Amino acid sequence: MISIRKFPYPYQAALAISSDIDNASSLESFVDIMILLNSNKINKLGHGLGLEVGNSFWFFNNSGKKQLSYFNRLTSKESEFAPYCRELWSSGHLDVLHSYGNFDCGEFQRKYAEIAVNELKKNNVAIPVWVNHGIFPNTQSVGNYDHMLGAIPGTKEYHMDLADNIGLEYFWMGKNTHVIGQDGKPTLSVKGKEWIQLLMKKTRFRNEKRPLYDDLNSLLLPIKFQDSRTAWEFQRWINAWGKETVLDVNDFAQQISKGVIQTLIHNSGFMIIYTHFNENVSITNGLPSGLLENLKYIQQQQIEGKLFVTTTSRLLKFKEVSSYLKCSTIKDEKRNQIIIPRIIETPVGQKRITKKDLQGITFYCEEPQKTKVFFKDHELMVATNSLDEIGKISVSIPWEPLEFPW
Repeated sequence: MISIRKFPYPYQAALAISSDIDNASSLESFVDIMILLNSNKINKLGHGLGLEVGNSFWFFNNSGKKQLSYFNRLTSKESEFAPYCRELWSSGHLDVLHSYGNFDCGEFQRKYAEIAVNELKKNNVAIPVWVNHGIFPNTQSVGNYDHMLGAIPGTKEYHMDLADNIGLEYFWMGKNTHVIGQDGKPTLSVKGKEWIQLLMKKTRFRNEKRPLYDDLNSLLLPIKFQDSRTAWEFQRWINAWGKETVLDVNDFAQQISKGVIQTLIHNSGFMIIYTHFNENVSITNGLPSGLLENLKYIQQQQIEGKLFVTTTSRLLKFKEVSSYLKCSTIKDEKRNQIIIPRIIETPVGQKRITKKDLQGITFYCEEPQKTKVFFKDHELMVATNSLDEIGKISVSIPWEPLEFPW
């Protein structure tokens, strides 16, 4: 009997850290914290952790405040941030478009989306993840809520028809959950928090006209936009205590406490943390007390094969493919063949998959030495795994870590 393991072998839970670019302290701190998280180098913030953590970006800034954006304010003149963006686009570490810009002062028009899309196409870049930004004047947001006009044809803000041109597949409209781990085991802590959230929806938030957490605690949710396009919506985890604070680098230390990480592993869930870890970073004073210790704990859990850590887009792609991949098998005396289809059927339509999309996919099988995996008529290299935490053997399509450029 062949089945797909929930996580890449040998991991028992999965984590991505999704940081919005809002109020980044400086370009220097942006660079230094990315080096800390993704490399093994030593810099002003500490010894690199060698994790795989992505980041987000804007193209424009019309907020009245100094922000990191690809272009200077609403012009097409590149900022000093732009070359860094291009390097991280190429490496896969800048995989989230935090909408087309910070338009806290309003004035978004489709032309800004067209300029941004042309820049990405010029650089042969696909950005898989969209995250809405901000307060009411940010009408470029997408979703089925009053101020979100980006997917409504005929408005000056409409841009959803451009999404395919830059590879957008996954959208965050504002759903934040307090349940530690999505699509996990129905532990007592998970069921209790789900019940509390459902109760809050029916009482305190009964008149809310903004996105709220998913009742089923799913990471991925099918959505149909106003222009009839279908896509994946995802939700992010905000904290366990039920209130939204600044979500800056100081709150980040609490969000990734040892207790949270231990609970995530225990719950066997997927989780995307919503943070602004670039905000209120001091190069002079260093990181907040406890943050580096908690990051090292995450690093250790990954080294021990318990926690799978990757970028937002890679986690979402793995979750989608592993959930909807339906393979055929052929058995004879000499070998067991697993045949991977080129297209998967999902609640948001058919998806054509690539060899890259299969990284980390792990198949439980009874005879791993005889098991061969084929895709597009070619045999894929697989690794044979030992018994995992539930005593099953498997084979895996290797996961290839991103190469950090700095």
